[in-house]
Amino acid sequence: MDDPNRSIAKRQIARLLGSSSIPFCVLSEDDQLVFANESMGLFVGRSSDSLLGLRCNAEIPADGSMDASLSAFFALPIHWSRSVLKLIPESGRPLSGLDAKTERVDQAFDATSPTSKWFRCLIPLEQQGSVLCVFCPTTQLALQEVVDEQSAITHRMMRTNRSKYTYLDNLWYLQGPSPGARRALDQVQLAIANPSSLTVFGQFGSGRSWLAQSIQSQRRKINSEGKFSINDSMIRIDCKLMDNELLTSMLESIVESQNSERTVTTILLDNLEGLSDECVCPVLSFLIAQDQIICLATCDPSAVSTRIQNHALWGELFSRTGILRVDLPSLADRLEDIPILVSAWFASRPKPSVASCEISDTFLDALAAYSWPGGIEEFSDSLDHAFKNADGMQLADKDLPVNIRTYVSHVEQSQADESVDLDAILEDVERTMIMRALERFPQNKSSAAKILNISRARLLRRLQQWGIQSESGSVESDDDTPDFNEVK
Repeated sequence: MDDPNRSIAKRQIARLLGSSSIPFCVLSEDDQLVFANESMGLFVGRSSDSLLGLRCNAEIPADGSMDASLSAFFALPIHWSRSVLKLIPESGRPLSGLDAKTERVDQAFDATSPTSKWFRCLIPLEQQGSVLCVFCPTTQLALQEVVDEQSAITHRMMRTNRSKYTYLDNLWYLQGPSPGARRALDQVQLAIANPSSLTVFGQFGSGRSWLAQSIQSQRRKINSEGKFSINDSMIRIDCKLMDNELLTSMLESIVESQNSERTVTTILLDNLEGLSDECVCPVLSFLIAQDQIICLATCDPSAVSTRIQNHALWGELFSRTGILRVDLPSLADRLEDIPILVSAWFASRPKPSVASCEISDTFLDALAAYSWPGGIEEFSDSLDHAFKNADGMQLADKDLPVNIRTYVSHVEQSQADESVDLDAILEDVERTMIMRALERFPQNKSSAAKILNISRARLLRRLQQWGIQSESGSVESDDDTPDFNEVK
């Protein structure tokens, strides 16, 4: 039975937290908001009771509601161990302007000041997995040196993308601050809202097939709301596997199903650059004749100009498939996105498996140094490999596939950061060679010195310098008697 005095102390502490002018909240192990004091409610412009039960995880709803914004605001960093304390800067004003009561808190914390900067202190509680979140301004912060700036940048970037692109929460491979990623997100937003033919241009491994299927999935959701009418199914044709006979047969079956169902059908011409020239005419004729077909295509941009130059009908085909277009940047051209991409990838995984995973600097350095010939798909496979092979709560470069952790640029960069003792390296090589020679001629140092192309005196000096004794116990004892057992 609990000590009554202890229970009284707990209630007193709870009252102090509840009446504090500093915003407090508590998130449970499953990222549910289970406590918020009155100041926290004023801080975000909602009553504290209305915040209870809010799910604050990475799976933000796509309806753009206020609850979705709050969920993103309270969401914890992806790569944070719940067993350590962390301070994260939160620049800019919090969610305010929804209630006249917010003015009192804004004035108390001077949130309107242009130099104001907020920090969120994450404190693990005794109950496993629960976290106390405390919001305070810079003026009340004493431990500046432990602030995690990278987590703040990552968290704000993901939160900004979720609020700006309401349909793109699941496209982890398009997150990041690079111009290419932002342009692709804008193009995808337009493609989702307009059910027209679309070509996704991207190199091998850029995730172009993933994106085409995601766009179709989002179009289905809009279709369920009655904004436009399309068939729920999508027929995928892998162009690099098609010959003329097989392709013609597939197109004829699509026409038959189209005539019977009288609905708009979507086809995906995947890997369009792999389509043979003899197959271009059947595809083009099919697209011209079938006005109830929405065509999605994926293609390598470097193959477009070459195909148009070599075959006259390719230009017409691309004009039919590319009414809308999305240009996916290569991962090698957006290395600044890697920290964001790592967080976004983990956010797309099942939550319990990554709740306590942290990323080391060496891990990110190895990812940034690699050339990524396989693009974002190789990146995803590498993170999956690292997560499965990690032997602790922190991911390091040793957990990555061997081709990444031994990549030349990464090795050279690591070695360039360390001082090199050339004499020690040369001595180590010399010692290794001498010991191998002695293993071959254990009773004849003259023969050992001969195969090393050094004098016997130098060999003996080295053995004496390193304190290596002969079998008789003296470095000088060597009768140089031939060992007939060595003669073959």
